[in-house]
Amino acid sequence: MHFDTRLLIRYLLLTINLISCFCQHSDESSYYSLIEFHRGGPLTTVILSSPHGGFLGANLSSIQKGKSSINDISIAPLVQLPIGGCYNNTLDRCVYTLRDCLRSDGNNGDQMSFHPDARCIIDRSSTSAMYSLTKAIAEVFPLERRPYTILNKLTRQYVDPAEDLLAGTFLLESATRVYMDYHRLIAISKEAIRSSSASLFIEFVFHKNSQTVQLGYGFDISRSSAITKPSQSTINELISRSGSNVIKGNHSLAYFLQRNGFQFVVPLEQQRQSVHRTSTHSTRTHADQRCNTIVFSYPIERLRTHTLKLEANRIAKAIEQFLQTNRFKSNLSMCLSLTNPLNILFLLFFSQTFLYYVYL
Repeated sequence: MHFDTRLLIRYLLLTINLISCFCQHSDESSYYSLIEFHRGGPLTTVILSSPHGGFLGANLSSIQKGKSSINDISIAPLVQLPIGGCYNNTLDRCVYTLRDCLRSDGNNGDQMSFHPDARCIIDRSSTSAMYSLTKAIAEVFPLERRPYTILNKLTRQYVDPAEDLLAGTFLLESATRVYMDYHRLIAISKEAIRSSSASLFIEFVFHKNSQTVQLGYGFDISRSSAITKPSQSTINELISRSGSNVIKGNHSLAYFLQRNGFQFVVPLEQQRQSVHRTSTHSTRTHADQRCNTIVFSYPIERLRTHTLKLEANRIAKAIEQFLQTNRFKSNLSMCLSLTNPLNILFLLFFSQTFLYYVYL
């Protein structure tokens, strides 16, 4: 029997591509440690994440002293983060490592204690509503366009993946591992999206200071000079294609959110300027020439008067309209032309040729 190894390899690669095109993956449990990950559909160009929707914490750390097992994955014992860092006069800034902030108490110096500085306090509040909202938004999309979704299940008291590594973990082992998993999964999702144009990463956080949806693009929208410097933005690629209209005009996400029932959205040119979060560490880190990133700060008090399902539908619809208007189209590679009869015949030919070589 003669056998062509190269043909077998090509056949197997073709089979793998077909399976990945037609199978929708959805992980119901954590993919890495305490981060819940849902694979996107073959047509998606979108990644959604929720860093502050965690609802797990103290109940896990009390399960077992030493190593614990969550979904058959061994994790280090959970340790709560300090409420803030300490101010370093030499560096003239806050530092967020226990090694730098622990200080001796007493004359003998044997006892060490942590003394946070009031200037370096960090918000450690979480709400499971953001986990539920982000997940619900993703599930509104059709299966073939369902976004990649990364959901942090630990409360912010144990890890904050939206901050930089030091502020978000204090370099504690358990926090650092979850933190790295969160960002690794965002990077994996970016690589999995083979887009002919660009991808969009939206990180959902929350605020309590108003009823206004706040969108952040990496710079202060009130400064018109920033629009002329797209390199400062986390949607640099999109601005280079469509101009500043994607931030303040009728191509912007703010515009489509307003059309779908969100009366107050910042930034909008006609809205009164207010202080809001222009970016997170995540949106700054993962923005590049192919991936546009936006921080979406949701007014959590809205859920008192609006249902979560209705909010998810509104936001998902606005995102889809934003994608369509700004030409976020997926390149399906092997999947893009499966509906073409000639390509189906081509696949059948390869399968028959493979069988011929096997049984020759």
